[in-house]
Amino acid sequence: METLQAVIGKRDSEFTGLKGQLLRYLGTAFFFTVFGLLLVAAGERHHVIAVATEPLSDLFFACAISLYPVCTCWSHLARMSHAYRAGGAFELAGIILALYGREGAARAEAEQGSMLESAELVAAMREEGASAVIARFGRDRTYRMCQSIYLAGIVGFGIVFVAMLAIAPF
Repeated sequence: METLQAVIGKRDSEFTGLKGQLLRYLGTAFFFTVFGLLLVAAGERHHVIAVATEPLSDLFFACAISLYPVCTCWSHLARMSHAYRAGGAFELAGIILALYGREGAARAEAEQGSMLESAELVAAMREEGASAVIARFGRDRTYRMCQSIYLAGIVGFGIVFVAMLAIAPF
């Protein structure tokens, strides 16, 4: 096995970055959708339990769309807030980093691209991009911008969740 690993080399997991986020989201949505369909099928097969399975299936379909994004935004917001309050470095929201940190990331890629492995290079680019954003807007304003993005995600997908539950009976 070690010989095979030496030949193949270090490999990044397919569950990293944007692709990993999409795969986890789709996996979660698939699970809730299949389970919701099983509830519908059970309710159609056994009419006695249809009273309970119909609302539960609506809940599972709403969770399929909105549960993962809400939990992810909540988790990122909690980690970022904890690091901010502790005075340490915090990870920026991806959209803020993409909008305002491109120059810093490009500079890190140009300077360190030939020396670092892909995962290390991505980390260096994120760090340099975050430093550029914080230098441009200041630590407090950068935190508030990222906080607003995460809260908008939580509120937006929360509204989708409630709307799906409100529309489902009709």
